[in-house]
Amino acid sequence: MKKQILGLVSLALAASSATAVAGSQQDNENLVGKVPFLTSTAQDFSDSNSPIHPFTNSALPNPPADVYNGNLFQLRHDYPSEAAVKQSPDWKKVTNNGPITQQNAMAYVEALKSYVSKDMRKLIYDYDNWNASEEPWWESIWLGTEREPIHGFYVGSGFPAGTLTHQKLDLTTYVLTLYDNTAAATLGNIWGTTLEEAYKPNITNPGAQYAEGSVIVKFAFVTPCGADWSPMEGAAMLPIYAPLNTSNGSGNNPDKSQCPNNGSAGDVNNPSLTNIYLMQFDIIVKDSQAAPETGWVFSTLIYDKDAPGKDAWDKMVPLGATWGGNPDVINTSSSAITPPATVNPKLTENWINLDTPEYARSTLGWDGRLSGPNDGAVVTPAWAGGHYYPVGISSAGCLGCHSSAQYNPKSLTTNQPNMTSFLLPSTTQPPQASAPPLSSGPSDALVLNKPGSKGWMKWFQSRAGDVPMDSNQVALDYDMVTAFKAIPMWQAALKAMKQDGAEEASVKRQAD
Repeated sequence: MKKQILGLVSLALAASSATAVAGSQQDNENLVGKVPFLTSTAQDFSDSNSPIHPFTNSALPNPPADVYNGNLFQLRHDYPSEAAVKQSPDWKKVTNNGPITQQNAMAYVEALKSYVSKDMRKLIYDYDNWNASEEPWWESIWLGTEREPIHGFYVGSGFPAGTLTHQKLDLTTYVLTLYDNTAAATLGNIWGTTLEEAYKPNITNPGAQYAEGSVIVKFAFVTPCGADWSPMEGAAMLPIYAPLNTSNGSGNNPDKSQCPNNGSAGDVNNPSLTNIYLMQFDIIVKDSQAAPETGWVFSTLIYDKDAPGKDAWDKMVPLGATWGGNPDVINTSSSAITPPATVNPKLTENWINLDTPEYARSTLGWDGRLSGPNDGAVVTPAWAGGHYYPVGISSAGCLGCHSSAQYNPKSLTTNQPNMTSFLLPSTTQPPQASAPPLSSGPSDALVLNKPGSKGWMKWFQSRAGDVPMDSNQVALDYDMVTAFKAIPMWQAALKAMKQDGAEEASVKRQAD
């Protein structure tokens, strides 16, 4: 499981870098010479050469017609001015407008799946008829340099062989996050719908808080098909057009891979058609009655090839749900820390479906807190509290990771990080890595807080969405895409434009 967690950062940046290289070949007339350029004296959004644009679909060129001639990704950013109000949705009927419990969690997650199923089936199985401007789903802006052009996927994580059960080749995950017509209004509150607003976001409270009933979903597809990784036999497949990621074992080992379009036709600078397979699907909902402490219920579906159903979507089954950190349950026994973590029934704000495939439960968080196989709860190898863990540590699950979603206002004018705390309970931000004892083995063991310590427990609280993890920060209501993706890209665009402006002024002075 080496490099799994650092991959959350490095792979994302690598993907961004790779798409930026390919993006230099972009011949889209809507981008060349027309990307917004912001100066200190005027807002002229027609004369710019900045590579980062808030409304770009993808910095990669569209695939040639002889490679792919179907529907292409269209970023939807005409965010609704008001959040749609849901009238008695089915998941609230499950709880009778009360709290979610371990006893009703399965039915609650199934109700959420039912709510999104019609649209997700269309996206997976009938994509040529998916009209982005009419479907009730939106995406975040600013991610164009990371998205591929067919479905808008971007790199999630990389997993070396052996990370998951029966995994014989390295794999890469590709993700896509969508916001429904209630949640999308908050993206509008933050980013607006015009170029001027996009460059001057409203990252404040309550502007960054999501309305009751907001639903956000995230696909997580993997590169190996069932022939390369048996748990994916019969999984739903979609094509993407992307550079070969260095963590894609299928592409790096074409002689070993049995999968068609495994990415080996391209390289790190040149995209190719690559088939990816649905492994995980996350649904989170703002439901303050079900989860009065945090306001959110996080749920995860995973693919179970042996589940009943007429198609692969039917076989996406609930892995679990979580709606609080259970800060009162501090278990530092080996069964809680060493992966795969044993599920502790005392975690009353957590439910795990133990009838799911083994691979799906191999990366649960500390003490069995919900974390899907796409997520980064397991850190291998790791340092924690002065001890080295070669087999790794089970750390923050879904809710704990997302609880670090906050904005540091000082990061815009200083060298301070945008996120004051990392996604996982590291001792520093940015996180640091340290060599193992006697300098034997890998040299990139992530340094974490001691399990159960005060520093560790920051990731295991039950905060409301408007309460930041750290002081003097703007809480982003558990929205990691805004915190970890959109805001850094916005700041990078401002930095690039400032530098371009300085260079332009220097040239002008020399000319004068």
